[in-house]
Amino acid sequence: MMRVAASRRQHVDVHPVHHAPRTWRDFFVHLVTITIGLFIALTLQAAVESLHHRHLVREARENLRREIQINREHYAENVQTLEKNRRQLAHNIDLLRDLRSGKPIEKSGLVWNWDWDGFIDASWKTARETGAVSYMSFDLINAYDDIYSQQDYVNAQALVIFDEEPKSAAFLQIAKDPSALSPGDIQSMLISLAESDIKVAILQNLMKPLDEKYTKAMKNL
Repeated sequence: MMRVAASRRQHVDVHPVHHAPRTWRDFFVHLVTITIGLFIALTLQAAVESLHHRHLVREARENLRREIQINREHYAENVQTLEKNRRQLAHNIDLLRDLRSGKPIEKSGLVWNWDWDGFIDASWKTARETGAVSYMSFDLINAYDDIYSQQDYVNAQALVIFDEEPKSAAFLQIAKDPSALSPGDIQSMLISLAESDIKVAILQNLMKPLDEKYTKAMKNL
C-alpha cells in the first residue's frame, strides 16, 4: 500500500509502494491512493495553517485593543497637560508684558515646563512584523492604520513643540535676571511664547479626531 505522511513544517512526504503495479487496474488504484493521500495531507496542512493564522490575528487584535486603551488613557492625560501648558504660556506672556511696560517681575515667576505622555505603538509594529496584519481583512487593516497614522502625526507635532518651546527661555538664561533683559529680548521672548501657544492650540485640534478614533475602536475593533 501507498503511505502518505504530512508534517507540520509545511512538508509532504509520499512513499511509493515497494513493488511495481502488475496491471492497469493496479496502476490506477495506486494512482488514486496517492492522489487521495496527497489531498488529505494538503487539506490537513491547510487547516493547521488556517488555525495558526486565525490565532495570530486574534492575539494581535487583543494586544492592539489593550494598547489602544492605554493610549486612550494617555490622551485624557495629555488633554489636561496641554491645558495646563497653555495657562503657563499665558502666564509667562503676561509677566513679560508687565516687564516690557516697566513693572519689575520675579525670575521665579517665569516657568518653562513641558509634559507629554507619548502614545505607544509596540503592538501595531509587532502585528506587522509577525505577519498578523497580512491575515486581517482590508477594512480592519485600514481602521488600525488610520488610528496609528493619526497618532504618529500627533506625537510628532508634540515633540516639535517640546523641542522649540524652551528656546524662548534662552534670553533669560543669558541675562540671569529679568531686569537685565533688553526690550528686544523681551519682544523676542513674547513672540516665541505666542508661537508656542498657537502650536499647542493646533495640537489640541489635531488630537480631537484621535479621541473619536479611539472611542470607535474600543466599540468595533
